[in-house]
Amino acid sequence: MKTGAYVLLGFALGVFATYCFVRFTRSLSPQTPVVRRPESIVVFLHPWSGYEAATTKPVRIPIERHDEIFRRLVPGTFYGNVHELVSPLVAEAVVTHADKTETTVLVRDGGHNPAIVSVDGVNYFYAKNEPDVYAGANELIRLVAAIAYEQQNQLKKE
Repeated sequence: MKTGAYVLLGFALGVFATYCFVRFTRSLSPQTPVVRRPESIVVFLHPWSGYEAATTKPVRIPIERHDEIFRRLVPGTFYGNVHELVSPLVAEAVVTHADKTETTVLVRDGGHNPAIVSVDGVNYFYAKNEPDVYAGANELIRLVAAIAYEQQNQLKKE
């Protein structure tokens, strides 16, 4: 009878210790920053993994394309530490808000995941995971490169 009580007590202590550990580790991750809606977005593409950037100039995103760019920049779940060789910096976005304050969002490649983003350069988060976003950083680069190409062709026509 005593052995059963010890086993039950050991099990209860194990469950309590696991609960405390999970609770403690969750308290270590920083709070997800809030990036307010943009009035304007300017994106700088960086060369990475041997690829040249599509443009060396900052790309001003047209208002009608803000939503598709912005939703790839909004922080979601905590990612943790990044390593420059594993998750290279691929873009830097400057989001200007209605009150004229600016938020700089650093974008790193996360492979077949949402982009890895940071607003302070220290704490990195996966961008919000949306069902139609497969590889967030790659899609962001593709969209910004297409916008830059459209803007260059428009300048040549004028």
